[in-house]
Amino acid sequence: MGDKMKKLFYKIKNYNYIFITLLASLIVINAIFILQKVSPFGENSLLRVDFYHQYGPMLKEFYTRLKNGSNLIYSFNIGLGIPFFRNYFNYLSSPINLIMLFFKHKNILTSYSFIIGLKSILSVITCYIYIKKKFNTNNISMIGLSLLYAYSAYFTAYYWNIMWIDGMYILPLITLGIERIINENKGLLYTLSLIYILYTNYFIGYMICTYSCIYFLFYLIIKTNKKTLKKIPDIIIKFITCSFLSGLLLSFELIPMYEALKTTNATMGSIPTTQYYAFTILDFFKNHLTGVYSTVFASDISNAPNVSCGILSISLFIIFIINNKIDIKKKIIYSLLIIILFLSFYIAQLDYIWHAFHVPNDLPYRYSFIYSFVLIIICSYSLKNIKDISFTKALISFILSIIFITFVYLSKYNNISDNMIIINYLLIATYFLIYTLYHFYPQFKKVASIIFIAVCILECIVSINNNWDISQNIKSFYHDYNNMEKTIKTIKNNDKDKFYRIEKTDNLTLNDPAWYNYYGQETFSSMAYYKLAKLNYNLGMPGNEINSYYYKQNTPIYDLMFNIKYIIGKSNDNDFYKLYLNENGLNTYLFKYNVGLMFGVNKNIIKWDNNYINPLEYQNDFIFNSTNIENLFTRLTLNKKSTILNSKDETIVKYEYKNNFKNFYAYLNNSSTNYIVINDKLYYKDDINIIDVSIKLNINLKEYHTYNEPYVINDIKDNEDIIVYVSYKTYLSEEIDIYEMGENKFINAYDILKSNEVKITSFKENYIKGSINLKPNKTIYTSIPYDKGWIVYCNNKRINTYKIGESLLAFDLPKGNNKIELKYYPHNFDIAISISITTFIFSIVYILIKKKKANRQD
Repeated sequence: MGDKMKKLFYKIKNYNYIFITLLASLIVINAIFILQKVSPFGENSLLRVDFYHQYGPMLKEFYTRLKNGSNLIYSFNIGLGIPFFRNYFNYLSSPINLIMLFFKHKNILTSYSFIIGLKSILSVITCYIYIKKKFNTNNISMIGLSLLYAYSAYFTAYYWNIMWIDGMYILPLITLGIERIINENKGLLYTLSLIYILYTNYFIGYMICTYSCIYFLFYLIIKTNKKTLKKIPDIIIKFITCSFLSGLLLSFELIPMYEALKTTNATMGSIPTTQYYAFTILDFFKNHLTGVYSTVFASDISNAPNVSCGILSISLFIIFIINNKIDIKKKIIYSLLIIILFLSFYIAQLDYIWHAFHVPNDLPYRYSFIYSFVLIIICSYSLKNIKDISFTKALISFILSIIFITFVYLSKYNNISDNMIIINYLLIATYFLIYTLYHFYPQFKKVASIIFIAVCILECIVSINNNWDISQNIKSFYHDYNNMEKTIKTIKNNDKDKFYRIEKTDNLTLNDPAWYNYYGQETFSSMAYYKLAKLNYNLGMPGNEINSYYYKQNTPIYDLMFNIKYIIGKSNDNDFYKLYLNENGLNTYLFKYNVGLMFGVNKNIIKWDNNYINPLEYQNDFIFNSTNIENLFTRLTLNKKSTILNSKDETIVKYEYKNNFKNFYAYLNNSSTNYIVINDKLYYKDDINIIDVSIKLNINLKEYHTYNEPYVINDIKDNEDIIVYVSYKTYLSEEIDIYEMGENKFINAYDILKSNEVKITSFKENYIKGSINLKPNKTIYTSIPYDKGWIVYCNNKRINTYKIGESLLAFDLPKGNNKIELKYYPHNFDIAISISITTFIFSIVYILIKKKKANRQD
């Protein structure tokens, strides 16, 4: 009994360090949240940039689907329809995200704080576990280094990229797994860790795989000597087998995602020939200081990567180099690894490879946490062997660090404030005093370690608080949530159609349909269909032509094409829309000419192309090829054009058009435009002085709208003339396109299309059933994005599908009565799941056989 109790106490003592690690990391993250007034300690949320527009709303959709028991295969919520697994595996698949299920709808943003906080805490714990196992040490000072890693500049910059932070806490386990393969011939930890990160985020998983290959090779060199040469082939085979095994087990994810990526812009582009994020070597070194500003966008103060683990890392790196007790081979190998990572940041072609053969659109050096971790390994060697270095050498490292800080200050480096320079002085001086206490008074070793951890905690808090400016108020984000929820519920309860889309004219995020839970058009997702984004842009919707587009009331043709039946917000069109609801503080308009999700069009639709620069002509072409009705949109007559200002920096042209007292549609896509004023409504690019515009034009501006991403402007005026002002940076004598639509022609086109509408009899997001009595020489147009996963049956017989407009699903049916079924099933998923299951079975059989053999030998 006595021996058992001793073992138990030993285990508890062993785990004390984990408890201290947990406590230290809790202090850091809670202190930061308190200082930044982040929920649950304040009214701010961590929503920022893409977390605000992309992942936050997507997490909410995932939450809603799990709570409602909805399918996780396909979603019509955003982007007109997209396989849900695409966004799931790209953004949402971290098991830690399931924390949000313990929260209510109204507290979902608070759950995001817990998710990010837990991931940061896990990074501290796994880093400490790695150091403890690697060096077989109980030195609690290593907790301080683990804190500096977890709350490094990478976390400071990218905390809101929730799917990347998982890589930070899994990287130490991957590294430990590699070392176990080489040291102990055990591959389980490496395999399980690799499976986890590839499942959680394949993009970061790819980067960690790249690192793993490099680290395996380098660590193998460290551990290889004359006695172990014969084992090298077996070790290499073990590593390769474990790596491939991880990939094969995850085939059910990786193969469908590979297919998905081929339809996104992630596979577009070519290898760069010049550096796209330029920084100097000196800037790179300077970015190691505590509290440097984050690099997130190309427009930031510096484009140097986020590599800082604090000023201590510089001093400990110097000690690593000058400490004679550290093996020279280790010095060379780890220094070489640091150099390779630096060159990867600096050389565009290497950076391109690290980013999965893709040039990042802002958010550069997404793998820089790997550099920080390698630097922490080096620091761990220094700290582990600190007792073996002379006080003189330690003093040299301290003096060199002081000189370096002074150099940064004198060079007027803009990426760090003067206050933070002072803090760097104070920190390095404090760390040196702690070392002095440890060196001359070894009896105070534990006290020195506790002080060291406390200083590291303080450094992390100060550094992150210096960078963060969290101001996204939760109440503001929820300001219309209840009203929207009631409005959407009313629509769904009263409309008995099986499927229709809803949209908002004023968006909160770029994924509002995911946030509010309705079938919509807009999206912002790296998994969006590239061709569909291009199509929407060509049709006159705002977006980036790559992976985003969002709703602005365009034309009745657009809403007809994409089955947008309800518009929540403001409508300027009274002829084709009617007020449906005026309650809950919101106006909801019903589109009177909805023709459904699928309808028959002329076979000439295959000739519809996107060679039109003008979206209204492009829509004209759609109606002509669908119904043979020509010139639905016609240009308004330009009565007068005059230049009212012609200066070196700006030219303002006034256009006057004859008004036929109908809705008109304006479009101008010119990168040289500053702003447009139509009917005293300002549509501006970038930031301009609104008062200055009013004075220049001598008008009272009624409304203000951004026009950074051009879109069709739908408006109406009751005066005889439509007056337009356009401010050009460079004027090239072009005219703004203003059109009107022939009402009778539109109704004729509507009648033709309505008579060939597919009646949907059953609808699920991955299964649609309908019927149609189709007229001769027609094909079925759908507003469903084309995907190889959509399988179509006509009268129980599978038929071929093809694209309309390079992005929309279409198929041919015989004339007469037809019953159709559309089923979504991920392309090549049968093959993918078969590989995963087969690999799993073989793995289990192999483990059982190996275990049986081991038992026999015993």
